[in-house]
Amino acid sequence: MKEQFVPYELALKLKELGFNEECFGYYDCTSLENPELVLIKITNRDFMFGCAAPLWQQAFDWLLKEHNLYGVIIPTITMCWTFKTMTVVEYIVEVPPYNHVDGTDYSTIEEAHKACLEKLIELVETKKG
Repeated sequence: MKEQFVPYELALKLKELGFNEECFGYYDCTSLENPELVLIKITNRDFMFGCAAPLWQQAFDWLLKEHNLYGVIIPTITMCWTFKTMTVVEYIVEVPPYNHVDGTDYSTIEEAHKACLEKLIELVETKKG
């Protein structure tokens, strides 16, 4: 079930960007070398020594709601995965076929989710920059 949650490093970046939604889990950071995922309902406000662990979809939904950024994971003809990020303006998004995608093939959908979320976080940090 751990693979359903955003990894600790990205959860921490989301927290720094203002993510403060209720989650089913959190990362207990009493051991900084190996933060442990603990499953219970929590928000970042509720926990001082760690951070909320959002589900992948929850993180993507929050970025859309708060920053108008959308990421879509796309299967490729080589049986791999890639992604596309886009800014949503008044709920208008590009539909397939996409003009430009990441260009990198990821062997698993989990790798594509992680790369896409990293890119979306980078875009938010650049905007705030």
